Amino acid sequence: MSAHVAMRLAWSLCALSLVMTILSVLLLALNYTHPKTHVYGFWLENTVLPISFSIIGAVIATRLPANPLGRLFCAAACVSAVAHLSVEYAIHALLAQPDTLPAGEALAWLTS
Repeated sequence: MSAHVAMRLAWSLCALSLVMTILSVLLLALNYTHPKTHVYGFWLENTVLPISFSIIGAVIATRLPANPLGRLFCAAACVSAVAHLSVEYAIHALLAQPDTLPAGEALAWLTS
């Protein structure tokens, strides 16, 4: 893989995980507005991990494109962002406002 491709891949994964993390925090804020809705207990860890891992991975991949560690950090950030987004989406779709968003049960299955 060339240095340019590795750099573009790392920053693309970084941007994707940051966007998913922002969306999950917005859903978390919406879930907080419903007083009887269960809030996922590990929301802080699942917010900090994708942000830090994606930025660290993109910087490593930019500076050392031959090192796969940067791409692994970016991939771990994306996996964590998907998990956080899916759990917040499932809580919102199934508990906060039932039957307003599609595929709530599928995303609940994904997070379990």
